[in-house]
Amino acid sequence: MNTFAIQGRCIATPPPADWRDQLAQRLGARPRRIGTWAELGLYGALRCMADAGETTLPQDAQIWLGSWRGTYAATAAVLEQLRDDLPMPLAFLQTQPSQLLALLAAQLEWKGHACFVAGGDPQGLLRLAAPEPRNGGLLLGWVDDVDGGSTNWLRLRPSAAAAGDLAPLASDKVFSQGHSLCRPGCGAERRPPGSRPRGADVGRPGEGAGGRPRIRDPRAPDHRNRRQVDPRRDAHPAQRVPAAKAPAGLSAG
Repeated sequence: MNTFAIQGRCIATPPPADWRDQLAQRLGARPRRIGTWAELGLYGALRCMADAGETTLPQDAQIWLGSWRGTYAATAAVLEQLRDDLPMPLAFLQTQPSQLLALLAAQLEWKGHACFVAGGDPQGLLRLAAPEPRNGGLLLGWVDDVDGGSTNWLRLRPSAAAAGDLAPLASDKVFSQGHSLCRPGCGAERRPPGSRPRGADVGRPGEGAGGRPRIRDPRAPDHRNRRQVDPRRDAHPAQRVPAAKAPAGLSAG
């Protein structure tokens, strides 16, 4: 399993009260025409890159961004506008998570692979991003604009250190202080020995997993197929045959 060295981080849950002022100071001006979710993501990513001592992202690096709610507040505003008329164009654009990815590409002078994942958890996001890391590493983020907001980021580089006994971090510990290495988990859910998988049917043997039994052809009491007992069951449709010709008779001469 790949091991990553943490070169920089931004842990802001919630962000500081003056985070917008800090973002404007980094950019040289306040960003315009973007929503709160994109602003939070931009603030956290740039602060993480500054913590790593980088201003640009290598071209072979990848950006992976996750969120539990995504652009929840912007989407709610657009749905409210739809009650009366079509939403405003800028309001609709703020519902698109890709807006943040485009902003990051411009600010970090970068072109490469970027991905947004909704739902799941931070450990799952790391697991998706980890299989083929390049030398440029990853910029991994998790952003939400509800419940006070959060913007958490890691700048990761592939590490030559052996994983050894390094255990995968729990999802609530991926974006946390106190560790310099991290690696993704295997993704398999461990169950007690002898336990049934989630959703398994506890009905009769042979019906398999799932909530619905299989639909089978009913059988007679002696276990013979119904077609053997009742040959008229599912019989072939009637075939038309030509009408019988009348016998030749005598005709008046």
